[in-house]
Amino acid sequence: MNHPLFTEIGTIQRTHGVNGEVQVNWTNDFYPEDHNLESVFLQIEGIPIPFFIKSLRNKGQESSLIRFDEIDSIDQASELVGLKIFAEIRGKETDNELYLNDLVGFTIITNIGVKLGVIEEFQDFSGNLVFQVINSAGNEMLIPAATEFIIDIDEASKTIIMELPEGLADL
Repeated sequence: MNHPLFTEIGTIQRTHGVNGEVQVNWTNDFYPEDHNLESVFLQIEGIPIPFFIKSLRNKGQESSLIRFDEIDSIDQASELVGLKIFAEIRGKETDNELYLNDLVGFTIITNIGVKLGVIEEFQDFSGNLVFQVINSAGNEMLIPAATEFIIDIDEASKTIIMELPEGLADL
């Protein structure tokens, strides 16, 4: 789902137990403890459907166990496995909070003005987050999505200014 009012925050991986609980794996930059989640949206047949959270408990840093209202059996829960989870974007202009998913489509420019390319997606290599960037020649580059390299993010122009270690952009 590519919708300006929602951002992807995770995926339902499997059922847990027999009472309708599911295991959710969160996207790399989303931590449920930083948000007061009362509901989420599941994309069903291309439509965002709200699901209210009955209980949520963390299962490590990257996943949680969730029980939704009105999902009370393993059979009901199994129908949700594989669905992506979205959160409604609220007050983005005032909270200045960006997720890595929000940066897809942004152009990366070095601090000396060299345009490296456009972010196609981000990937996680064993906890190392990288931007997959396509340059003007159509070649793919992997750029570390590390805050210490990011100088500025301009949402209006959809650009990211980065100061990368010497030679990294040449790989």
